[in-house]
Amino acid sequence: MRRWVRQRRIYPLLDCANSRRYREPGLSLSPDFSSSPPPRVLLLALLVLAFFLRAVPALNYGQDWYGDDGFTLVNFDEGGSCRAALRGFDYSPFVGWQTLAIAGALGDSPPEGGVGSAQTAKAFCHSEGHLLIARLYSATTGALTVGALWLLATLLFPERPWVAPTAGALLALSGWHISESMVGTVDAASTFFIYAFICALIWSLRRGGSRWLIAVVLLAPAIFTKYWVFAVASLAAFLPPGFLATLFGGLSRWRIAILLLGYAAVFGLVSNPELPPWAIWLLPAVFYLIVPWPRLSATGRGFFLLAPWLAPLLMQVDVFVAFTAGSLEGRFGTDYGAIGWHKWLRNPINVFTVLVMGLGVPAFLGAVYGAGQLWKREAFDRVCLALLPLPAFALYMAFLAPVTYYRHYLPLLPAACLLAALGVSYLRPSRRGLAVALMVLWQALLAMDLVSDYHLDPRRKLIAWYGERSPTRVLVSYYVNPPPDTGAVHRLFRPVDADSRSQRLSRVDAVILSENWYDTAFANELNGPLVHDLSHLIKTTPESARFYRRAIADEHPMLVKREHFRAPSFMPELLLHYTVYGSFTQFVGDIVVFEVRP
Repeated sequence: MRRWVRQRRIYPLLDCANSRRYREPGLSLSPDFSSSPPPRVLLLALLVLAFFLRAVPALNYGQDWYGDDGFTLVNFDEGGSCRAALRGFDYSPFVGWQTLAIAGALGDSPPEGGVGSAQTAKAFCHSEGHLLIARLYSATTGALTVGALWLLATLLFPERPWVAPTAGALLALSGWHISESMVGTVDAASTFFIYAFICALIWSLRRGGSRWLIAVVLLAPAIFTKYWVFAVASLAAFLPPGFLATLFGGLSRWRIAILLLGYAAVFGLVSNPELPPWAIWLLPAVFYLIVPWPRLSATGRGFFLLAPWLAPLLMQVDVFVAFTAGSLEGRFGTDYGAIGWHKWLRNPINVFTVLVMGLGVPAFLGAVYGAGQLWKREAFDRVCLALLPLPAFALYMAFLAPVTYYRHYLPLLPAACLLAALGVSYLRPSRRGLAVALMVLWQALLAMDLVSDYHLDPRRKLIAWYGERSPTRVLVSYYVNPPPDTGAVHRLFRPVDADSRSQRLSRVDAVILSENWYDTAFANELNGPLVHDLSHLIKTTPESARFYRRAIADEHPMLVKREHFRAPSFMPELLLHYTVYGSFTQFVGDIVVFEVRP
């Protein structure tokens, strides 16, 4: 009798019972906010709009920057998969194989002998011709993600058909998603394959038959486009219903959520390089304090007794350490592992930041409301375990991830759009139209402001400065990309050059720094908000950080700040981000020009 009670308590959460009482066609609750389904032409219109918003900037980004009809490489992460496919870079080659095949079909194959040569691979994959192919591939998969999200919403909320177009519109107009889809990286493609796989899996579980083969085929690109191993977690949907009831029977959803957060915290603690080695084997025992042992079955007790020890065991595996702790030192000084305890504040703030920037404030509030309404639900369909990779990935990025560039969070955005659309569906009928209009309009304005940064890049303002000053010798940092044919001789700047004992500064006219390089000394998505301890800053040294802080504050004795170029912004999200973390857009940042004191 006691075991039966435990099972019945877990069934309302996972809907694993055989009783019809707990079986529903989807996640939808009660009445829809519109009785008529959206026309299919609306999906086609959203797909066309999404592709247009991504393909046009993809074709124009970096073109004719300096009035010479030339092409300027701006995002140095582009073409990474292509370089890996040519065995010239350590990365996933999955997308690169496809873009190289397309390029070959168009008569633009890599030079003979290019395979295995890092230099040749970089030159070919960063060429204008191949980057346009890679960008259009990214733009296409980015637009198709809108369709995948529409399908996912239809599968999960069949009684709320207008959730699908609302979520699709928010994603289609997302400036952050547009900016990641218009460049030749793999993030947009990876996000598309992830959601395509989840859709195929849920569809196969609902309809049965041999449709599961489609999900199996899509599992490979979902994982290997960017080594997104979280897709494997969706296989939990195939676990026997009784197994889940045996493990979690007797636990409320709040207790299960606390256990999951605590389990993620254990991994976050043991993966901290600052933790003493002896503590790694003691911390898992702390997890026992939040486990409600009397409510569990014998099997559940055994599971939770052994589960936390997986964390220290995995820390003995180099691959796991690389993706959770990172290295302490790298070629630029400190590396991702140097963040130490600051990761506990940086990572959750980054999750919050990317969702606000990707959705806009109104849609973000809608997503919070939608998540709250979903949490109140009495029962879930068991196939919703196919969605498990998304919360697992969110926990990883919030607790464990050592590398926290914003683009790595992109798979969370479509799910957030879905929650925002769901939240709108629970509003009163008189408020729904206004809420949708506000979210979509705000999203469009935020996209306009964000994407325009790529076309109004501060580096383009250097043309006027060179024409006015006519310098002959200039030191530039990484990512400056000075205009060609200026008549000046450019050399790479290093902070050691500003040492009073160095003679290099006395031989130049100016120094130009890019925010994309000097921001390692300030709060940003890698350093987090706590930057008082210079040893915890990423990809820099304490000496370099001190120099950049003094120089930007115009307090360096050998440099005088003359110009500070930045991209204009008008949306509050971007203005606030600039105040706290600097520029949001990747590889687009302020340009600061200094003259050398005589």
